[in-house]
Amino acid sequence: MNRACRIVILLLLCLAPASWAQLENSIPAPTRTVSGTRIGHYKDGPVPIDLSIRTIAALVPNGTSSYTTIPGTGTSAGTFTVPNVPYGYYLLQLGGRYLWTKNTVVNADYDQAYRSSAVTADPATTLTFDLRNLNPWQTYDVLELADTSAGAFELFPGGTEGETTFAGTFPYSSNLNDSTQGDKTYLLQESTQYAGGYRLLVASSCFLPSNFTQVDAADTQLTGRFTSIQPNQSFRFNVNGADLAAATLAANPGAAIANTAIALDVFPGSMARGWIVSTPDLVSYDLNSDAPPFTANVDLGEVIYGNPFPSSFTLFILYQYSAQTSYLAPGASSPAVITTYAAGNTITLPTATKPLRLMVGPVQRPAVGGADFLANQSGLGLMPTIHWKPPNVGIAHAYQVLVYQVTNTDGITAATTIARLQTQGTSITIPPNVLTAGQAYVFQITTLYRPGVSVVANPYRSGPVAATADVISGLMQP
Repeated sequence: MNRACRIVILLLLCLAPASWAQLENSIPAPTRTVSGTRIGHYKDGPVPIDLSIRTIAALVPNGTSSYTTIPGTGTSAGTFTVPNVPYGYYLLQLGGRYLWTKNTVVNADYDQAYRSSAVTADPATTLTFDLRNLNPWQTYDVLELADTSAGAFELFPGGTEGETTFAGTFPYSSNLNDSTQGDKTYLLQESTQYAGGYRLLVASSCFLPSNFTQVDAADTQLTGRFTSIQPNQSFRFNVNGADLAAATLAANPGAAIANTAIALDVFPGSMARGWIVSTPDLVSYDLNSDAPPFTANVDLGEVIYGNPFPSSFTLFILYQYSAQTSYLAPGASSPAVITTYAAGNTITLPTATKPLRLMVGPVQRPAVGGADFLANQSGLGLMPTIHWKPPNVGIAHAYQVLVYQVTNTDGITAATTIARLQTQGTSITIPPNVLTAGQAYVFQITTLYRPGVSVVANPYRSGPVAATADVISGLMQP
């Protein structure tokens, strides 16, 4: 090789790296069109969410604790598309709902077991009862109305002690029942029964009206004769109430126990899609919310009960412990209360050796912008990052972060949910245009336990076993 050729080759070798780098930087990163659906699946069929009137976007992290927003479009058929989204994780926005995902096709559908045409009663709606042949009424008894087709559930206290009738006019606030649309309304007398010194309610008699259609904003009369329920089954009321209460109070240092509900219920058909409708109670504690909190790990032994429902109904047990934390908006004199939960349901009933216990706990060591999540904070900025550690009980399959805006109206504090974010990670940055300077907010982190469900493929669906646990922040001011 002659000298001239060697000089040319050396020059090319020196220039090549810079040229390759320039060429590489000039090639755009590969992108894809993200698409998917947001459709509710009800007893009577699918109902799409109108996404044409909601903001659709992909928010891509840009490496500076912020996002690059890529706008998309939605349709009234519940479908959406977002073009030019880089591969990797991004925050999908469907209105006020956000999902941290890397999927190209996103199934944001959800399930409900009642009919989509169900209507919530007007405040002027009432029910007038003329019911006979109940078991002798006791002071703490309750009349329960449940309709899994209409999604209706209502409790009516107030019977006369010792009487076998239940009469009177009562306000009604649940969904309207309509037998012409296939609704089956169950009325249950929940009678007082004691076990180990605890006051339980057990379904003792029932009535299934054959023709019952309510009139909205008016009174509907309901007349009938109850039938006693044969108490031929038993249920081991073995519950780790102290652990459930501790997880509930861990929501916030200012949280106070509000209710400790435990119930043996029946679900209409299979629970493959989860506990997705209000259900009738066979055995319950604190159904009428006036019993002392159930805060002990205690085995009350076998509780005798009956089950008047079809064999196709699934028997399951649930716990729903709630706490309340008060918040005062800047300048307000009257606080608002936000309720948090430690809740779970399972088709595996407790035994003498395996109590009903906490299925998943709240997150550990939550922080916002590096500061204490549970204390009041200010100066966090409009896009703070929230961090946490996984729960020390159970497995977190995903986490939900709720954003409440806390406002002052004539001295009265109100708390309104303005955004819902879901992720499988242990941190999330609040997206743009959620928080506003000069306003006050509260963040809530919920642990989601959904064994047997692919949360990646079906982020908003559940199964026969599920649980949640909440922590809630102090008052946050950007």
